[in-house]
Amino acid sequence: MNITVYHVSCEEIKKPSVDVNGENLGFGKGFYLTNSKIEAEALARKTADKNVISVYEFNYFKTKNVGYRFNEFETYNSEWLNFVVDCRKGKDVAADYDIVIAGAIYDEIADIVNDYEKNIITAEEAVEQLRYKDVKFQICILNQEIIDFNLEFVEQLTISH
Repeated sequence: MNITVYHVSCEEIKKPSVDVNGENLGFGKGFYLTNSKIEAEALARKTADKNVISVYEFNYFKTKNVGYRFNEFETYNSEWLNFVVDCRKGKDVAADYDIVIAGAIYDEIADIVNDYEKNIITAEEAVEQLRYKDVKFQICILNQEIIDFNLEFVEQLTISH
């Protein structure tokens, strides 16, 4: 079974690469996607230089059943928080995985994580604030082989601002 996923960028990406996004991101260096067209469109509208959405079909179940190493977070919790902070600090915690599926780090979530990183709030306070937030899932593919064999480009959408 395939899942439709979306990647927001300044250009169409027919052949994705795990190297497309830089270092020290929330889930490590990889290719970031969302399974929500609404979220992809919202991000494209608010980011001036990113108005192209590349649409893909992702064979999640084949990927899961082949034995790739998944790190899936169902909710925002202390494990998620520590993973994100470690990745953002450049620690190689994502190297143990081929794919991360977790709550996205959008505006309000990023503010909470930033406050925790700056020691403005404790981990417990951050988790308490996070538990009231809707989880908008993001997928980060860290293994190029998954992209090459389980992610198929479908089309490009252009969003006007």
